Amino acid sequence: MIPTQIKAITVDEHDEHRLAIRTVDLRPARQGEVTIRVSAISLNRGETRRALTTSVTGTRPGWDFAGTIENTNGVEGAPIVGTRVVGLLEIGSWCEQVHVPLSSISVIPEGITDAQAACLPLAGLTALHALRKGGFLLGKKVLINGASGGVGQMAVQLAASAGAKVYSHIRQAGQKKLVEESSTGAVVIGDSLNEAKRYGPFDFILDSLGGSALSAALGMLKKNGTCITIGASESASVTFDSNILFFSSPGASLRSMHIFHEISAAGSISDDLAILLSLVKNGNLKINIGVEEEWTEISTVAEALIARKFSGKAVLHLPRLI
Repeated sequence: MIPTQIKAITVDEHDEHRLAIRTVDLRPARQGEVTIRVSAISLNRGETRRALTTSVTGTRPGWDFAGTIENTNGVEGAPIVGTRVVGLLEIGSWCEQVHVPLSSISVIPEGITDAQAACLPLAGLTALHALRKGGFLLGKKVLINGASGGVGQMAVQLAASAGAKVYSHIRQAGQKKLVEESSTGAVVIGDSLNEAKRYGPFDFILDSLGGSALSAALGMLKKNGTCITIGASESASVTFDSNILFFSSPGASLRSMHIFHEISAAGSISDDLAILLSLVKNGNLKINIGVEEEWTEISTVAEALIARKFSGKAVLHLPRLI
């Protein structure tokens, strides 16, 4: 029998760390949803920062999860009970059990751990959807800004797998090992993205920082090139010389992308998750896990993630049912 209450990581503004494991109500499964026992979750910087700063008491954070099918709830075509799956929710995945539609999960192949799988959804899907907006990338010059981050590392590898000449921009020399294997063009190191200008212009640029980085990117596009911006961790305000786009890069375009908008438009992430899982299984996409702990360590890991005390993904494991 599916319980009516479960344990979940929630925001508690009265707790000194703001994140704590609490008992919460588990809503009934809706039509078309299967029930999953969660075994591993990964933390993304955006959701974690909000949980530690602006989210109110009772908010249940969480996007990425991996686990096993616990109840198919009669859903036609659902994997059998016990099948390992990975998925993405728009909120509330950091808990013992979730109800999700089949369109939000994909079966984990043998040879991939739950921890590896849990790192894929948000970061992998963001990188995949962003690169698709660059069109046919074989032989194209691609610049990935913020390449040492979770999305950046996956974007570098995916672009290289697509046959692009990939240039990765990082700010610290110590991060070079994270991206150098798949950076088929060069690894660019420096505080400013302008350091990459000598390698340009580029057919496609993926920006995740905004601010001066996005301004610099807009001055490095080829004719009809594309820049996709997916974040503003540096600054939400951008100043640039529009004459550069008019005269140096005619036809160039700037587009924004929000992964949950992309998912809503697509209607399903199952096939895209399967693509990412296949790449991991074949060794073409490597998952860099920086921290792996039990979920009781949520506060410590969350604070370390925001303070950038480690590189790579943060994974928390939930206890197994006895």
